[in-house]
Amino acid sequence: MFHCASARAVWVGLLSCVVTPVLAQEAFQLRELTAERHTIVQGGYFPRVVVLVNGDLLATYKYGAPHIGKGGKAGVSRSSDGGVTWSKTELLFDTPEADDGADASAAFADGTVMFGFVSYTWKTERYSLEGWTANVHFMKSHDNGRTWEEPVKVDVAPYTWGYPFGTILRQEDGTLLMPGYGGYLPRLPEDDEEGLKKLLADGKKPVKSTEQHGMFSFVVRSRDDGKTWGDVTTIARRMNEVSLVRRRDGRLLAMMRADAGGFLAQSISRDPGGYHWSEPVRVTRTREHPADLLRLRSGNLLLTFGQRNKPYGVQAMISRDEGGTWARAERVMLAWDGDHSDLGYPVTVERPDGKLVTLYYIVYGEADSEGTKGIAPDNAYTKAVIWSPPTGW
Repeated sequence: MFHCASARAVWVGLLSCVVTPVLAQEAFQLRELTAERHTIVQGGYFPRVVVLVNGDLLATYKYGAPHIGKGGKAGVSRSSDGGVTWSKTELLFDTPEADDGADASAAFADGTVMFGFVSYTWKTERYSLEGWTANVHFMKSHDNGRTWEEPVKVDVAPYTWGYPFGTILRQEDGTLLMPGYGGYLPRLPEDDEEGLKKLLADGKKPVKSTEQHGMFSFVVRSRDDGKTWGDVTTIARRMNEVSLVRRRDGRLLAMMRADAGGFLAQSISRDPGGYHWSEPVRVTRTREHPADLLRLRSGNLLLTFGQRNKPYGVQAMISRDEGGTWARAERVMLAWDGDHSDLGYPVTVERPDGKLVTLYYIVYGEADSEGTKGIAPDNAYTKAVIWSPPTGW
């Protein structure tokens, strides 16, 4: 074990805002919350974290490349002191000439830990959509992440590419639900109308209509504890990164990132199995994404999200009515020191003592002019904020 950065007290601002129009500048009242911040790894992106049966925290993150890069691989690190110190990175998942990361996770009381991985690549040296493809994989451990079964490929048909994302849920009958997003190959930029017309005229490509253009949030199922996957249900079109939580009434709540605008919108399933979903309803403002949902011990729902507007960082807010409303006026700033929008992707867990641990990544310095979003990995950091929620949360 080693300590990457000394503990220090930090301010976490509880925001209380005047009711104003959506586009107006807000005014805030700040008060201090008890918190501390630690660096897990330098060069890490897109973290996930789970609480194990013995109380340890197990974190995974992408490392080995910038925000986008074929050297990307998924590593894992463990904390036995509630998120203060972390073990050295151990390789968890890597495929040659592909950008790999673990973007979905779960841990259960029987010691089982699960991760969903994306492995995506492209033909050119620099990132492009030429020859672009993305596959989903799944790995499982039965001993709190000490050893792992061989990865299996996840079938996301009818989609021809996919990313896992968020928390993997287990139904009462044992069915696993893994959220994610995907679409149809060849992938085109959202605004490439001419390219879409050519594909439709070709007739030999998977894209058969304009309704297959763009991205789709979905859930994919396994009924044999992760050995095989399929039975995809679409949650919404033109939505991507998605987080799931189960409501008290048994239905599912999905929080998704919009393709256009980057705001968060939520949908609620009409059945416990997640086969039928309501139309998405907008929750956050432009460039506030992606989402992580957590059921707090208090019973409230916690939404943690990246803030891609100044001050760049991470924020959180709660719902006391199962997602009916979100208390934006009470939201908390967990990080606010970003130089640009290459940051965020928070994920939060609750420790046995009631403290919350939120992991996120942040890239300092200038953004990369070539579009790979940061001159990392040296200036990228995966961090943990250990914080006490406000009274009433």
